[in-house]
Amino acid sequence: MTGRHLLDIASLAPGEAEALIGRAVALAGGAAPRRLDGEVAQLFWEPSTRTRVSFELAARRVGLHSITVDPDRSSSVKGETVDDTVGTLAAMGIAALVVRHAEAGIPERAAAVLAASGVAVINAGDGTHAHPSQALLDAATLLEEGIDWPTARIVLLGDLRHSRVARSAFALYRRLGVGELRMAGPPELLPDPGDPAFAEVRRYDDPDAALDGVDVVGCLRIQRERIDALDLPDVATYHASWGLTAARAERLSPGVRVLHPGPVNRGIELDPEVADGPRSRILHQVRMGVFLRMAVYERALAAFDR
Repeated sequence: MTGRHLLDIASLAPGEAEALIGRAVALAGGAAPRRLDGEVAQLFWEPSTRTRVSFELAARRVGLHSITVDPDRSSSVKGETVDDTVGTLAAMGIAALVVRHAEAGIPERAAAVLAASGVAVINAGDGTHAHPSQALLDAATLLEEGIDWPTARIVLLGDLRHSRVARSAFALYRRLGVGELRMAGPPELLPDPGDPAFAEVRRYDDPDAALDGVDVVGCLRIQRERIDALDLPDVATYHASWGLTAARAERLSPGVRVLHPGPVNRGIELDPEVADGPRSRILHQVRMGVFLRMAVYERALAAFDR
C-alpha cells in the first residue's frame, strides 16, 4: 500500500486540508481513531519537543509503533547522507517517515528518494520553507471554537521573513477563504514584497494598526540573534515595539484568540500575562496537535476518508 506524503500545504489535494482539520476536531471531540498497522520512524535532525512528542503520541493512539531516530547517535555523525539514512529506514520496512530538518527541501528530497518504496514522508518542519501540520493544527484549534473563516481577520506578528509557520499558515488560510490576512514586524524581518508565500497578505509597519479589529493574533517565535541584528538596543525594546504586551492585549476585542507555535520566549514575543491569560490558546494548540497528527497518519497510510 502506497502512503501519501504531507510535504507542504500545496501537496494537499482540494478538500484534503478541510478534511484533516475536520477530522482532528472530531477526534478531539471523542471520535474513535482508525487502527493502523506498521512502524513509523521519527527522524528529527532539528531539536523539538511539541512536534516530536505529539507525532509519537499520535502514532501510538492510532496503533502504529513509533521509533525515534536520534541523528546525533546515528550514522549521520559518521557521514551518512540523508538519502542513505532514509533509504536504510525504508529497507527496514517502515510505513511512514516523519522528517524535521534545518535545511529547506529535505522532506521533499526524502520523498523523491523513497518514491518507489511506498513509504509516506511527513514534513515536521524544514528550514524556512514549511511546517504544514502546525498550520493545520492551528486551524483546527480555531475551528473547534467556531471561527467563521470568511469573516475572520487574522494577523501574524513578528519574524515573518524566516518563519516556516507563517508560510504554511498563510497558504492554508488562503485555501480556507479567510476574510483578511495581515502581518506586522520589524522591516528587516518582513518578507520581500514579491514573495508569493505572502500574496494577499496586508503588510503593516505599526503593530497597533495591525491588531485593530482582528479576531486572531498569531505570535511568531524570534531567535535572539536576529533581535541582536536589528536596530534595537535590547530585547526589552523589541518586546515593547513588536511584542504582544499586556497593554496591547488589553486593547483587543474580548473574543480575540492568541496563538503561538512554541516554544514561547516570554517577555519577547508575548507578555507572560498574555501567554497564560484567557485569550491564550497555546495549550489548546498543543492538545490539538496530537489529534491533527493522528489524522495525518490516517491520511498518510490510506485509511483516511475525505
